[in-house]
Amino acid sequence: MNSVIITVRTSEEVKKDLDMIALNENRSLNNLIVTILLKYLDNYKKEN
Repeated sequence: MNSVIITVRTSEEVKKDLDMIALNENRSLNNLIVTILLKYLDNYKKEN
């Protein structure tokens, strides 16, 4: 799978929350966001 770069703008509060979750799960912020997106896409495909 080839990787592409996506820029995401969010609030500082959301970033802090995501940073905390990533730290608690021993993940990088990027890895956490990719995981969240993949889970969302999987659920979306199952429902549609």
